[in-house]
Amino acid sequence: MTLNRSRHLVLTLAALALSAAIVLGGQRAGVWLGHAPGKGSGVAVSPLDSRPVSERQLAGLQAQLHERPDDIRALAQLGQLYLQRARETGDPAYYPRAEVAFKRVLERDERNVAALTGLGALALARHQFAEALAWGERARAVAPDLAAVWGVVADAQIELGMHDEALASIQRMVDIRPDLASYSRVSYARELHGYPAEAIEAMERAVAAGAPGQEPTAWTRVQLGHLRFNGGSLDGAQADYETALREFPGYIHAFAGLGRVAAARGDWATAIEQYRRATATIPLPEYVIALGEVYAASGDQAAADDAFALVRVQAKLQATGGVNTDLEFALFAADHPAPGDDPRAAVTQARAAVATRPSIHAHDALAWALYRAGEYEEAARESGLALRLGTRDALLHFHAGMIARARGDREAAREHLGEALRINPHFSILHAPEARGILAGQ
Repeated sequence: MTLNRSRHLVLTLAALALSAAIVLGGQRAGVWLGHAPGKGSGVAVSPLDSRPVSERQLAGLQAQLHERPDDIRALAQLGQLYLQRARETGDPAYYPRAEVAFKRVLERDERNVAALTGLGALALARHQFAEALAWGERARAVAPDLAAVWGVVADAQIELGMHDEALASIQRMVDIRPDLASYSRVSYARELHGYPAEAIEAMERAVAAGAPGQEPTAWTRVQLGHLRFNGGSLDGAQADYETALREFPGYIHAFAGLGRVAAARGDWATAIEQYRRATATIPLPEYVIALGEVYAASGDQAAADDAFALVRVQAKLQATGGVNTDLEFALFAADHPAPGDDPRAAVTQARAAVATRPSIHAHDALAWALYRAGEYEEAARESGLALRLGTRDALLHFHAGMIARARGDREAAREHLGEALRINPHFSILHAPEARGILAGQ
């Protein structure tokens, strides 16, 4: 299937019947593998138990496997629940446990599609995309009509820069099962290819297809909020984050979303409060970085420095959990170098990211690291690769504008910086003021 043909199919999806809540699926940095409360696992869930459903199901499965350790169906479900708990808590310590469970299943049944797909999802969560694609291909050979298999394959293909193949995989997934997991991937494809309004429409379908009160639906609602925020709609984004919190109380990703909205409005106290809620249990690096930036914007540089020091510790913990964070931490190092840091170190890290996941965001990270290191010509080439799909991402355009300015191309700089602010005037409390200042001075 050609790129234009498969792009047309995915990006112009007609209305499709909505189906029930999913069992398997995923999108972006998260992987949806949890069961609906009281369903699928065969484990009774008491409504009087205040623990999260996944935690209760996990305890039930562990007890069940203690009595029947060779129950491979329960083992596969255990692995899936470990991944679900990792998503809910941000704790990478669940990943090795999931891996052990899935591989125990494959020792008994090498064609077990739940374990194959689970290992693919685990590799995605660890940002090991070539490995994820390999597991996904093995699962597809066993069960080509299972939608979740195509989800793993599509996610890996996107991060590996295989956009033609990814669009075809997403279309296949939608054809098999139009639900929360497939609609969310359609949304991401539309977003990447520069169709933000259509991306929101698909994500709204994904939310409508989900079951209220479950973490996958809350995750999807938060992604919808991000799409609205990225388009400059603070009120719309806030409404989605608040809805996610009502339906899934205590959800850290929704707290972080509210922190992002408050920061965009210059309400530093509220932003700090919300980000501290988001990082209270597990300090996910993305949210600790944001908290540090809010501290810095509010004038508390000491607290910002403490937050950024914690991020560096978290980078080591993520690596211990087997998570490849070259892309994320290359960007962090470029924007927040520690005293005495060599900017070339971020370039090395970003090159490693491009080598393993040549996505548009990896090329953007390399472009920005090269810019910080003074390598403007190569930075411009990498920035062009980051923008090759027509993605309407304010940060990508900001980076392109700053690189063009460093190269002396004032016209391109003005166009890209203006485009960043047109897409989302609140895209970054760190960079949006810089873009406005440069344009005002030109």
